[in-house]
Amino acid sequence: MRPLTKGDPRQIGPFRIVGLLGGGGMGRVYLGRAADGRTVAVKTARSELADDRGFRTRFAREVAAARRVGGPFVAPVVDAAPHDDVPWMATDYVPGVSLTDAVHDCGALPERAVRLLTAGLLQALAAVHAHGLVHRDLKPSNILLTAEGPRVIDFGIAYSAADTALTTTGTALGTPGFMAPEQLVMTGPNVTGAADVFALGGVIVFAATGAGPYGSAEPQILMYRTVHEEPRLDGLPDGLSEVAAACLAKEPERRPALPALMARVGAPGPYGDWLPAPVAVQLRRLSAQLADPRSAADFARPPAQAPAGVPFDQLPTSARPDGPPPPPSPVAKTAWPAHTATPPPPAAPAPSRRRVLAALSVVGGLAGTGALGWALWPEGEDRASGATAGDQPAGSPEPSRRLPQEIRDKGTITVGSDIAYAPMEFVRDGKPAGVDVDLAHALGRELGVRVTFENAVFDSLLAGLAAGRFDLVMSAMADTKGRQQGRAGGTKTGSGVDLVDYFRAGLVLVVRKGNPEGIHNPADLSGRTVAVQRGSVARDYVDALGRKAAKGIRIREFDSQAEVYDDIAKGRSSAGLDDFPVAAQTAATLSGGGVLELAGEQLDPLLYGIAVAKNRVALRDALRGALDVLIKNGEYAKILKKWYVEGGAVRRAVVNGGA
Repeated sequence: MRPLTKGDPRQIGPFRIVGLLGGGGMGRVYLGRAADGRTVAVKTARSELADDRGFRTRFAREVAAARRVGGPFVAPVVDAAPHDDVPWMATDYVPGVSLTDAVHDCGALPERAVRLLTAGLLQALAAVHAHGLVHRDLKPSNILLTAEGPRVIDFGIAYSAADTALTTTGTALGTPGFMAPEQLVMTGPNVTGAADVFALGGVIVFAATGAGPYGSAEPQILMYRTVHEEPRLDGLPDGLSEVAAACLAKEPERRPALPALMARVGAPGPYGDWLPAPVAVQLRRLSAQLADPRSAADFARPPAQAPAGVPFDQLPTSARPDGPPPPPSPVAKTAWPAHTATPPPPAAPAPSRRRVLAALSVVGGLAGTGALGWALWPEGEDRASGATAGDQPAGSPEPSRRLPQEIRDKGTITVGSDIAYAPMEFVRDGKPAGVDVDLAHALGRELGVRVTFENAVFDSLLAGLAAGRFDLVMSAMADTKGRQQGRAGGTKTGSGVDLVDYFRAGLVLVVRKGNPEGIHNPADLSGRTVAVQRGSVARDYVDALGRKAAKGIRIREFDSQAEVYDDIAKGRSSAGLDDFPVAAQTAATLSGGGVLELAGEQLDPLLYGIAVAKNRVALRDALRGALDVLIKNGEYAKILKKWYVEGGAVRRAVVNGGA
């Protein structure tokens, strides 16, 4: 969720608008709050579309179609006004991560999760087809993974036999790579529910392997492969491979009916522990951020993790997340794969963290929700020794006299952080890793204390600092005058903080290795094609730049950063634009660092600071002094080099140096 800008509405119908969920070709989707506190997704139309009578007819049709479909695996319509000046539709919103984002950020789903996903999607399609409707655009980005199972969203091009006159002749509606052959060949058979079964087969392949059934290519190539080539099922477990192959049959009549698939896959659920740990962490964080009263209990307990490769039914009962194992299925062998504890791939980091443009959304009650804690122990200490976080290990140096007495007494500094932004701070092998984590560890060694990281939603970090939950906050937080003074977006957020600046980051251009097109600064983008992530600060920057460029700029938007970098690497876009830390690490690690490179200087760089409450001057000064020591002795430079972000170095520690 992103904060609202000046041009965004604060109220739509009966719903108070609290954030922006995303946008697309039709318009924007907002997070709304109903009077009873529950959250809704409010989909609105762009002004130019709202003026089109044909669009209003189609939008009204979408509302009618969505209202007719119900069930636990479909997002129900709560309210709608297709004939308002700005047409809108509100659907129930349960905290969820799109299948696209989950796979890009955390890797392919384990076999058991794919079976449960498939079972839920079959129920959703059955609800759709029961009303004579065809979804026609079932794809990973239209599927949300929630604590209660999958949910199908977006009925924008669903239709029934009575609606066919509204479909433009000769137009293929859907998403290449998941559309059925009959949707692509206009002289072929009519589009029926069998097209949704075909799309389901593609979703199974994507969820289980991380790639679509026809690979990744330009839409025209994907369409050709769909009609003329066999799907790519390598890497699917046997049971899933058989189901996906049956769904992906070229001829609609050869695809299995929904009842047959339901009998083969098995009943949906239970969904208490169905997602791998990294996705479950994202859901807990999202639930805390939304503060929806219905969702807090769903994420109160982290999912249990099993040893890699151990089948669910072979775990001791005490190690199982939800008691006895579910009944066996012909598709699922219920194994827990090794990847559940691995970090997101370098090319798919979390969304942009240029928080200076974001108003802090401090919601009461967030401070304790979804928190995870790890202790960073001094190097060489035996973690199995039984020492507690408050114990000083034998032989360790005494806490620095520069520290406040209460810190010296407990021997620990607690750091608040939103550990979801590689390479600054993220989870690797079940523990925090990254620039911020290594630097905090080094500061702790210099000061003679342990450092404990506590994970929390970014927008709640300063509230937690003010409440005394953390001693400091270190989370790639931009140093701004607003934060220093305790305000953001015109709203008072507290008494303010001091920020010890330790890193500088802005946007940066990414090009293919060797910079074959000679792009060195934004002016060189005129007349070029630039890849950006949809809804990011980089997207806004390029859009503004394109309006001034003599030849304009062609923009290619993607749902994930992984797709952005893939597009640049394949030469489809001349360049991309992204946050410096993310771009630097990706360029250095993607395919061994031989594919991409950074071009030119950082654009609009900002200082990142360690936030300390203004009344804790001694702690602030101790941190500043320790950071200066690390800069002078070279340890600071080693940490940045380890994560490929040397270009973000500061020359000395400064307090409140941000603009």
